[in-house]
Amino acid sequence: MMFGRLLALTFFCLLAALGRAAAPDGAISREAQTEDLNIFRRDFLDADRSYSDAARREAEHRLQTLEAKAGSTEAAAFAVDLCQIAALADNGHTTCKLPHADGAPVSFLPVGGAFYVITASPRNSDLLGSRLIAVDGHPAAAVGSALRSLHGGVAAWRDIEAMDALARPDLLHALGLARATGDATYRFQAGDGHVIERKLAPEPQRKDWVKLLPKDRVPWPLQDQQRAFRWRDAPELDAIVVEIRRNLDDKTGRIGDFLAKVEADRSRLGRKNLVLDMRFNTGGNFMLTRDFLTAWPARIGTQGRVFVLESPFTFSAGMVDVAYVKQAGGDRVTLVGDTPGDRLTFFADQQQVSLPHSGVTLQYATQRYDLQDGCRTYGDCFVGIAQPGSATGTPSATAAAIDQGKSRKPISVKTLDPDIAAPWSVDDLLKGRDPGMAAIQAAVARHG
Repeated sequence: MMFGRLLALTFFCLLAALGRAAAPDGAISREAQTEDLNIFRRDFLDADRSYSDAARREAEHRLQTLEAKAGSTEAAAFAVDLCQIAALADNGHTTCKLPHADGAPVSFLPVGGAFYVITASPRNSDLLGSRLIAVDGHPAAAVGSALRSLHGGVAAWRDIEAMDALARPDLLHALGLARATGDATYRFQAGDGHVIERKLAPEPQRKDWVKLLPKDRVPWPLQDQQRAFRWRDAPELDAIVVEIRRNLDDKTGRIGDFLAKVEADRSRLGRKNLVLDMRFNTGGNFMLTRDFLTAWPARIGTQGRVFVLESPFTFSAGMVDVAYVKQAGGDRVTLVGDTPGDRLTFFADQQQVSLPHSGVTLQYATQRYDLQDGCRTYGDCFVGIAQPGSATGTPSATAAAIDQGKSRKPISVKTLDPDIAAPWSVDDLLKGRDPGMAAIQAAVARHG
């Protein structure tokens, strides 16, 4: 956007490399922690617009408590406290990235409120597909609740943001979940029901780590993950399938040109339906896609149907894209999959702040996005979706340029919850199944 934060999530590695915080300088003196707190307050808290009044008062109170303890708080605990203060905004785009460090030799994926192992070192490959049930005696529900305190937004998005921290004994210790900073005993339940308990210590991730799903069983939506957008023909659905992972121009070309060519190819092939896969679209610049997407349902025609796939990874500009398509197509647009990763009203358009000593990187949000009521009651929305003639939260020069160019297109949709529920499961991943496409195929078969 304007949505400055991109996760660039690789589904099976999930390293979130673009969001990692800078390395700290290691200083935990009173002076160092006080400086970080001053920067946090001045450059992050005072600049972010998403905090409610009550949350801002609580944030200030907790900052004062940290200031009183400056120099006596361990580095990991200090960083965790800062992220918990940032999370009080309860806004998915108001972020706090903890400093990077090696974690346990596994990585996790949240599915349906539980955490499953999706990659592991070779000697821990027996954990693949297993579900976390405890850490150092703390049940998974308590672990998940504590991890959600580190991030704002809906529960499913907080779980996505927590994946790295779950493999970090030092952070788990700071949260009161691990007995030590150097290792933790994880308890898992394998697919056949038997329980595995294993003490895991941090180690560098290597290329020989194994993945839950072998390459020969990876379904199409999870292939070619470096591509921001792509498409394929689906004659069995009388459709084309278009996948957008990031709203960006990439090395293959401009996303706007791509969409125009795809529509031309759909017409040439005579396909009457469109499947738009937005399940892994974590953001970008929706102004690059807005005009085409709002016109696309009409181009499909009254004889065709539009299916839009979504998931908790559908976030930021990805959600805005889905909302524009739904608004334009109404009942002819069927949402399939799982609930997206944010609410219909949120703040975005972040700027980044780095704290030199703790290594924490923050992003504050400055403009409102109201996808439910078209920003009718707000004067702080991003100009591209604001009501014509109303005040906006966009800097005046940018607002004037957009008003003179692509203009404003407010969004008003009742919900982005799926019309057909088809969430991913671990069993789907193990068997290489795509539940969303299966649901669409069933819907096409029912309605012809």
